[in-house]
Amino acid sequence: MTSFGVSATIVSRYASTCVCSTASNPDPVPRHAAFHLDLPPAAFITNFTVLVDGKAHQAEVMEKRRARELYEAARRQGRTAAHVGTKEKETQRFHVTVSVAAGGDASFELCYEELLRRRLGTYRYSVRLHPRRVVAELRVELSITERAGIAELRVLPLLRGRVTPSVRVEKGTHCARVAFAPTPQEQAALGVISDFVVEYDVARRDAAGDVELYDEHFVHFFAPAGLSPIPKDIVFVIDVSGSMSGTKLKQTKAAMRSILHDLRPRDRFNIVAFAEAACVWREDGSVPATASFVRSATRYVDALQADGWTDINHALQVVAALLHRPAEEPRVPLLLLLTDGEPTAGVTNIPRILSNAHRALSSSSALLFGLAFGDDADLALLRRLAAASGGTAQHVPEEADAAFRLADVVREIDSPLLRDVELTYPGAMAQHVTPKLFPGYFRGSELVVAGRLEPGTERLRVQASGRG
Repeated sequence: MTSFGVSATIVSRYASTCVCSTASNPDPVPRHAAFHLDLPPAAFITNFTVLVDGKAHQAEVMEKRRARELYEAARRQGRTAAHVGTKEKETQRFHVTVSVAAGGDASFELCYEELLRRRLGTYRYSVRLHPRRVVAELRVELSITERAGIAELRVLPLLRGRVTPSVRVEKGTHCARVAFAPTPQEQAALGVISDFVVEYDVARRDAAGDVELYDEHFVHFFAPAGLSPIPKDIVFVIDVSGSMSGTKLKQTKAAMRSILHDLRPRDRFNIVAFAEAACVWREDGSVPATASFVRSATRYVDALQADGWTDINHALQVVAALLHRPAEEPRVPLLLLLTDGEPTAGVTNIPRILSNAHRALSSSSALLFGLAFGDDADLALLRRLAAASGGTAQHVPEEADAAFRLADVVREIDSPLLRDVELTYPGAMAQHVTPKLFPGYFRGSELVVAGRLEPGTERLRVQASGRG
C-alpha cells in the first residue's frame, strides 16, 4: 500500500465520507491487493470503485436479493462479474480483494454517508485508519458546516497511540476544518493507528429546536435543555451462559460495581441473570438505589457464575413481568440487556422472539438498550429488539474494554428528561413526515424529524409535547 486518504464533509450533522487507498505490486508475479474498512453502525455505502491498471470498475449499490440474482445470472452466462456483500453479523465490515498484475497498480474508493447521532452532549465523527503499515501518504481532511453555529470542537487522541498526533484545526462560528497528515516517521512513532475521532456540538438558542428548510424539505433537531431528570426503573439483564466465562463476566462485574454505586437514590433497579433459566435478584420487584440495596446487589453480581445455554426469549418475558408492576410515582422503565451469544435454548426462532418481546414489553413502554459482546453475539437481533422499543444496541469487539463500554451506555441513559415525546407541525405545509413519536428523550441526546414541504413554504410551525 502506498497511500491511504480520507476526505469527509459534514453539513447539518450529515456526514459524507470517501476513503481512498492505493496499492502497487513491485513483484514479477501477480499478487492480491485487499481493501477493507470497518464502517460506522448507521452508515450506508453510496459508491465503490476499483481502478486496476487504468481501468475503472464501478459497483452498483442495490437491494441485496436483486444483487445476488444478477450476479448468479451473469455467472451462469459465463460473463465476468463480482458480488460484494456482508454477513448479517458483519454489516459494519466491508472487504474486497482484487488481483494486481506484476508491476501494476490498484486504487480503491469507498464512499458512504451517515446521520451523526448526538449522545452525551456531542456529535461524534469517527473513521477507521488502518493502512496496517507505514505508507508514503496518509491524510485525513474533514470540513464541518453548521448553520446553527459550532459551539465546541475537539480531536480525540488516537486509540493506542503513544504520542499525541499533530492535527491542524481551523474553527470559525459556523465552519471548521480539520487536517491530519502524519509523515512516515510520525506514523511509526504513533504505533498502531486506529480510530480518528472528532467531537463537536452546535449552538442551541431556541427551546423548540433547530429547524432547517431546504429544497422543499425540512429537518427538525429537538434537544431541549434545563429539564429535570425523571426517576428511572432500570432492570439489568445479564447473560451468564457458559460463553460469558472468564474475561467477559469479569469485566461485566467490574462495570456493574461502578454503575450500581452511580444510581440516584430516587431510581429503582433490579437484576436478572439468565442462561437456560432466568434468576431474579429481587422477586418482589425493583428496589430504591439506597446504600444497603446497592451493597446487596453488588454481592449478588460478584457471586454470579457462567454456565449453560442462552434463552433470551424467556429472560425478556421475566423482565416484562417485573416492569408491569405498579410504581408509586411516574418512572421511565429501562432494560439493559448484555449478551455475548445468540439464542441457543428455548425459543430460538428470531421472528418469534421479536414478536414475543414486542408483545411483552409494549404495555410497559419500556425502552430496551443492548450491548453485544464479541463476534458471536447476534447484534442484528439486539438492534431489532432495541429499535422496536425506541432504544439502541451497540457492539463491543473482543479486544475492547467491555467494562468501559458498558459504563458508557449507562451514562447515555442515566438522565431521562421526557417521556412520550410528540413533535407535530400544525397546518398543511408538512407532508410525508418521518416518525414523530418518541418513547423517551435523554440528556445529551437529540430527536430528529424530517419531511417534505409544500412548494413555496418559507416558515414551519412546530409543536412539541412530552411528559416530564
